[in-house]
Amino acid sequence: MSTLSSVREIARAEAVSFTFGRALALVAGSVAVGVEALVNRAEVRKSRRQLAELDERLLRDIGLDRGTARYEASKGFWA
Repeated sequence: MSTLSSVREIARAEAVSFTFGRALALVAGSVAVGVEALVNRAEVRKSRRQLAELDERLLRDIGLDRGTARYEASKGFWA
């Protein structure tokens, strides 16, 4: 079960009351989802930097040309 589905599970609690514990769990879950997204973006950025460092032979092996690799590597952290 992913963190996001855990947050959704908590949000769909059967009780209608809003408790401090539930609010805290929702905030903690939201923070966890945000951190997970940042880690994912950092991994994508690292992969793009590695792609930019590949030589022509390796790019041909994966079906890319230098221009496409350069374009992917130039994308920002958020893209």
